[in-house]
Amino acid sequence: MNTKKIIGIILAASILLSGCNTGKTLPSASSSEETSQTLDRIVFTDAETESETTPSETKGVFEFNPHVYSGQLSKTIPQEYWDAFYNLCDALRKGEDTFDCATEEAYKWSTDSTTLCCLFPAAGLKVEGKTEDGSPAFENGKGKITYKMSKEDWLKRQADFEAMIVDIINSNVETDDTDYEKALKLYLYIANNYDYEYEVIQEDNYVYKTFTKKVGQCINFAAVYGYLLLQVGVDGLACGTYDGTCHAWTYVVINGKGYHIDTTWALKSCYPGVEHIYLDYFMMSDEERNNDNCLIKDLTVDVLPGYWVSRTNASYVATDNHYNIRSYCGFISLDEENKIVHYVDMNNEPHEFHYDI
Repeated sequence: MNTKKIIGIILAASILLSGCNTGKTLPSASSSEETSQTLDRIVFTDAETESETTPSETKGVFEFNPHVYSGQLSKTIPQEYWDAFYNLCDALRKGEDTFDCATEEAYKWSTDSTTLCCLFPAAGLKVEGKTEDGSPAFENGKGKITYKMSKEDWLKRQADFEAMIVDIINSNVETDDTDYEKALKLYLYIANNYDYEYEVIQEDNYVYKTFTKKVGQCINFAAVYGYLLLQVGVDGLACGTYDGTCHAWTYVVINGKGYHIDTTWALKSCYPGVEHIYLDYFMMSDEERNNDNCLIKDLTVDVLPGYWVSRTNASYVATDNHYNIRSYCGFISLDEENKIVHYVDMNNEPHEFHYDI
């Protein structure tokens, strides 16, 4: 078992013991019947949907992207690693047994279970970068693939996964959305549709299982959200900390600035009786993250070869606090035409937040 797998197990156990499924104590939602009915649904408004359209005016749709890319991660991961990983993804989609790979280091990173779980989830723990007979797994620019299930079952698993991802993103996001809107809509999607699981997930790919079963823990939701963001062209990576509250969330880069987004503490199922989704954990700065006792001393990022950010020359800071709306705020609706988020405060008083990204 390699070091990263050991760290992952330790992190999962620590998370279970520390109870990361709940955020800060939030006030209960006592509101009028009219307000409750409004908050019980997510409303998106767009002037284009209200006007008549001609048959030629069709909106674009997202297709599955097997080559997800993170500019933030590329500050540490060299291009030859990405090339090898993309060659692996293409080979896996065809059920092939080898792929082109420049170096053994690139081979190891591209076939690592964490890399696959986070960046090509259906393959995590279902394919391995090794051989069954003990022969060299990498030589002469070729990397070998070992499938831990039949080729037929693997190809169906991957095809079903791709169809699921395409359905999720096209049901929640539009191709002409801004990165802010994509991030918010997918944040609301996870908060509305996933539940916290208290038992440590050990046997199956934790990211794939969370996608298919709609349950997980913070490390799972962080990776799921990050992967969905990458699918729609927004840079998102699962990260975490052992300092203070042992917890994981997603580091997101929008318009060149970093933010922390915590979908675990936004889960609607964690707040019984609350009719709306809290926006407190969307687009947070380092300061706001520290205030939740998730101390930004030494972040970990699963797909980094060295795991700890401090072992790289990359910066994972979040200094902009403009887009974290306020404490104890609940989402009502999104007006995309006028770039307004409608929300209520802890007293159920309505407010508007004007965003411009």
